[in-house]
Amino acid sequence: MKKTERLVLFYDLIIDAESRTFKAPKPISVRKAFQLIELVPIEQRIKEMSKGREQLYVSDWKQDGNIISILVNKSDKGMSDPVFTIPTEHKRRTAEKQEKEGQDFSVHIIVQIPQNDLEPALVLIEYCTGLGIFVVQRLFNQILYDAKAIAPQQFEQNHPDGSVDNEGKPKKYNVNFKFGFEGHISDDLKYDLDNGKIQSIELITEKEKYTSIDEDGYIQEKCKILALTLKDEDRPIKDKCSRITKVLTGKKDDYSRARIKFKTPTGVDRTVEFDTDDASAQGYVKKEKLDSFGFDLKSSYDCFCDAILEKMKELL
Repeated sequence: MKKTERLVLFYDLIIDAESRTFKAPKPISVRKAFQLIELVPIEQRIKEMSKGREQLYVSDWKQDGNIISILVNKSDKGMSDPVFTIPTEHKRRTAEKQEKEGQDFSVHIIVQIPQNDLEPALVLIEYCTGLGIFVVQRLFNQILYDAKAIAPQQFEQNHPDGSVDNEGKPKKYNVNFKFGFEGHISDDLKYDLDNGKIQSIELITEKEKYTSIDEDGYIQEKCKILALTLKDEDRPIKDKCSRITKVLTGKKDDYSRARIKFKTPTGVDRTVEFDTDDASAQGYVKKEKLDSFGFDLKSSYDCFCDAILEKMKELL
């Protein structure tokens, strides 16, 4: 990206719930999850990765109504010192890091909390190599886990059978919550599927994974694949993407993944994998470019760059 440009990716965010003692704990809303994160002091929202080589941290945070703005940074001590050159003048300069220093990067994140707490939240995140959505997800999950020590009662739920203890109080079980991000299908993928030629669709399940095929278990089943076909040749249609995604989500209980091979309108062969739970394809996440800033943007900020935030909010 140019120094005056930024790329922004679109995701949906939900909060998953899990428990060791109960199979179906009740999830919480995105709003509640961020309220729990705010219980952790910002100076404690620093987590180590890669055996201490990298540090993730929240450097800025603010909420305005249903909009939460977050600045997440990564300090990487393992990166090589950057080198700057002027080849025509045979000049070379190395910016050497000190022993404890790490090269720093940051991403702006905007979360639009839905009015209906049962719906996912829209998340916009600035693109940065090595500081993508799943790295941010890991940071948020670790901070959310820290909130459990501060407010343990928020991570307890009544047993669904209504049972009580010896004192007549409702029995409780412990619950953990986790952030889950799903990318929006990009406009490019929709266009390619609608206007290209679908070559094959495969539904994939691993429900019976490791089932033995031979007598001594040397050969085991890895997955089952259901191959589908389309009537493109008989009756060409324009809304193939919506029809395909509807079928995928309808089969989510039996098949967790789908693989689609297609030829784009320009003749390029592509293969993309979908999660059938929501028909998302992480390799084709919707994105928008921000430009015309009028000044050079930095690779790292210790507080919000208001110009970046304002342009991101215009995308909501």
